[in-house]
Amino acid sequence: MRKVLLLAAVLLALPAMGQKVQLTQNGKCDAVSQVNLMKEKQSKSAKEEIRLIAKVTDRFDSKAMRSLGIVTGAKAGDIVTLRLPIEKLSAVENCAEVLQYTVSEPIFPTMNRTRYDTRTDSVQQGLGLPQAYTGEGVIIGITDWGFDYKHPNFNNNGTDNRRLLQAWDQFKLSGPAPEGFDYGTVFTNRHDLLAACGDTAGLYGYATHGTHVAGIAAGRGIDGNYTGQAPYANLLFASFYLDLASWMDAVQWMKNVAQQEGKRLVVNNSWGMYTLGPIDGTSLASQAINNWSDSGIVFVVSAGNCGNDKFHVSKTFVSGSTDTLRTRATYYNYNENGQNITIWGEPGKSFKMSFAMVSSTDSVCFRWVNTADGAFYLDSALTNNADNLGFRITVEPANIYNNRPHILLNVDKDSRYSIDIAITAEDGTVHAWNLASLDNGAGNMGAEFTRGNSLNYTAGDDLYGVGEPACADKCIAVAAHSADAPNILGMKASFSSQGPIIDGRHKPEISAPGVNVGSSISSYTTEQYTEVMSYTYATRKYVWARMSGTSMSAPAVTGIVALMLQADSTLTVDEIKDYLCRTARNDKWTGPLHERDSISNSWGWGKVDALAAINEVLAHVDINQADITWFEKSLQLYPNPASDRVTVLTGRHTPETVVIYNMNGSRVLSQQVTLEGSIDISALPHGVYVVKCGARTARLVH
Repeated sequence: MRKVLLLAAVLLALPAMGQKVQLTQNGKCDAVSQVNLMKEKQSKSAKEEIRLIAKVTDRFDSKAMRSLGIVTGAKAGDIVTLRLPIEKLSAVENCAEVLQYTVSEPIFPTMNRTRYDTRTDSVQQGLGLPQAYTGEGVIIGITDWGFDYKHPNFNNNGTDNRRLLQAWDQFKLSGPAPEGFDYGTVFTNRHDLLAACGDTAGLYGYATHGTHVAGIAAGRGIDGNYTGQAPYANLLFASFYLDLASWMDAVQWMKNVAQQEGKRLVVNNSWGMYTLGPIDGTSLASQAINNWSDSGIVFVVSAGNCGNDKFHVSKTFVSGSTDTLRTRATYYNYNENGQNITIWGEPGKSFKMSFAMVSSTDSVCFRWVNTADGAFYLDSALTNNADNLGFRITVEPANIYNNRPHILLNVDKDSRYSIDIAITAEDGTVHAWNLASLDNGAGNMGAEFTRGNSLNYTAGDDLYGVGEPACADKCIAVAAHSADAPNILGMKASFSSQGPIIDGRHKPEISAPGVNVGSSISSYTTEQYTEVMSYTYATRKYVWARMSGTSMSAPAVTGIVALMLQADSTLTVDEIKDYLCRTARNDKWTGPLHERDSISNSWGWGKVDALAAINEVLAHVDINQADITWFEKSLQLYPNPASDRVTVLTGRHTPETVVIYNMNGSRVLSQQVTLEGSIDISALPHGVYVVKCGARTARLVH
């Protein structure tokens, strides 16, 4: 056959082998969830259960739902988790108090040098501080898999140590479940934790990821070696089912325990996906994080490991043009389950897409699909002689969470063929990502878009690479770099995903070491690692080894947040983010980000600096002894001296927290200001004060 190099401007439609299913546009359930529900109904009996995440009104009645056989789990503001038999789905659909719902999507998981790089070693020693800070009195929750409850990194040589408070293994069926939940097994005391040894095997087998992550955040180390960031913090471990609703249940359980203990909670999420809904922070999972953050829970999330993957393409179409974006989607290496191409447009602006399977000798194309034609699903195949390439396509003209038009294309793998994509629109910007499809339906690995054999094709880039839930507005998304230690370069990790988010927000916020980080390994894992240190206790050998990823950089920041909360347990999530970002360290690798008042797609505001962040929290300032350079980037205040009110000029178009401290370093007043704001100081005693906004400072005479 004649070799076809380019997609034609108008493609011939092939007869569809499958039946086109029109999807409803009722505003409650997005198109992808409707398709997933169809698949669930085909694969399960009516009595088998499914998990949903729902947005509800304040009149939502959990007891009424339970009377219908629908179990409510976690509640994050107006976002709840539901578990129900498929036959009960109509009750959710018809419930006026359920505004939106989505099928719980599957999930896949994404030290000495770390302490040196982040200046945590100085904080733990109390250098230049009123005391040492070690995370004492704060709870760190690790949502992950592969925990070793007996590892000495979390215990003190068999003594009655309560650092590991509890663990919930959602895979273990024997019970008892945590209070308020009806599945899994919770271990609430040291005896039961040690008897259990570790969590059971899930889809990822007897893993170790969670043990390694927890060790970075809060491991005690051995004789000062491989000590974690917050070695005196308490810990909660949750081995959660591989879906978002179960993760939300785990966070709710952690919140309940933290409230019982009367302690602040930091939750570490060293995993992420690009298939959890819109990757712009509007998904129900992102909304849940924002709601919980407003209640005081701090979420730290790995930014992703797709920095090496040219898995994104985009094009801005201009009204009146006839441009078409053409690109070739490659398959992910070693993956046998095909690819999914997810495409998002701008709100209110439709786009068209077509694709072809291309071999070295010929090409066969599928017709144009237009988001303006309504929501539908098609399970079909392209046929070329005796070859069939199966595909599934889901189309929605306006996603219920962000109003963006959306197409999801799943293509089966056949290495004899490439997948050529064509996208066009009358105007607006369209983004596309090429991702692996895994056995459990998840996928967080990117594969390249290439030019194929044509210069008219667009090659992929590594931008817009931060996935869910790191794109939630309130969470702290963490990039990775190699530790800036003696004889080691502190450059950006090549695998670290880059921003921004398609809605224009900047992510990640901060960077931490994530290359060859040494931490604890589960002694029960079946995976193989090269040990860097071991310790034998009660005849059992426990190992430390190195791993890389933003999975390792996130807990480095999680531990620092615990140190900050020990210094001031009243900090809000917004204040924590502000202090971390405004005190981030800039060097030759990051560039002068603070000097330019700019955030980097790779670094955020720079490298996290625990010592500077703690100093920002404590704000120990002696005006008479301060170096004049400390005031070089001062705020503008007037009048100054001031009597009843002072006006603060921040110069920034986003809300900034302005804090006033007395000469003892105590915070006496706090207020958010956008550009210019007047602050009432009439109740303050007369004297000299320090006014701070981020890293900028001014002296105020009252």
